[in-house]
Order: sequence, then structure tokens, then C-alpha cells
Amino acid sequence: MNVNKYKIGLTFGVFDMIHSGHVNLLQNAKKQCKKLIVCVSSDEYVRKVKNHEPIIPLKERIKVVEALKYVDEVAIQTLTFGKKEAVAKFQPNVLFVGDDWTPSTYTGMNLGVPVVFLPYTKGISSTELRARVSKIL
Repeated sequence: MNVNKYKIGLTFGVFDMIHSGHVNLLQNAKKQCKKLIVCVSSDEYVRKVKNHEPIIPLKERIKVVEALKYVDEVAIQTLTFGKKEAVAKFQPNVLFVGDDWTPSTYTGMNLGVPVVFLPYTKGISSTELRARVSKIL
């Protein structure tokens, strides 16, 4: 894998109950770019697009993502500032996404920027964590 193959990389996520899968994705992305920008989904975006209530509020999710050494900049993905708008603003050389997505399901495929599918960490997901929490409560 080429270190800093790309100047600017961009990725998106909710990062609700951040876990090792998130860290692995960001670490693998950062290995390929000089600057990694992460767009964290707003609470409203999570409710309307992901169809669930975020467990951790946006400000706290941003604070955790900003603290990760692989992340150079954090922005907020909203209902009016999505992938297309982020690509126009940040002009990344690449979009990074977990390979649990496919070219037919990932909505960032036709934005004029290459998409790199990074290995998904098996055995851990935010959906699974939410399910575990709901059983406890």
C-alpha cells in the first residue's frame, strides 16, 4: 500500500458508539492520504436517513473523532451538506468507505472522485452495539 498515495481523503460516518471497526477504517484510510477529513453525521441526519435515534450526541461524537490521531479535520454531514457538497467543498482526491458497502449501494460512486473500499472489521458494528444496549435496557 502506498503511503500518502492521495493528498486529501474524505470519509463519512455516524460514529455513534465508536468502536475498533471505526478506528481500523480511519487508520487504513490515513495510510493512503496526507490529509484525512471525516464527515460525522448530524443527529437529524441519523434520525431521518439512518432511521434511528443516536445514542451519543453529535458534539460528543465529534469530540471523539477529532481526538483520533488518524483524523486531520472533522466536518458535519447534514441533510443539506452531504457527499456531493463535501466533495465540492473539500475537493478530495479519494473517498474511503468500508467494504460492507458495494459500488451498487454506496451513494458516493458518481461524484467524479475515486472510491476506495477498505476492509470492514468483521464481528463489530454500531447496529450490533445498539442491539446489545437495547437488550440491557
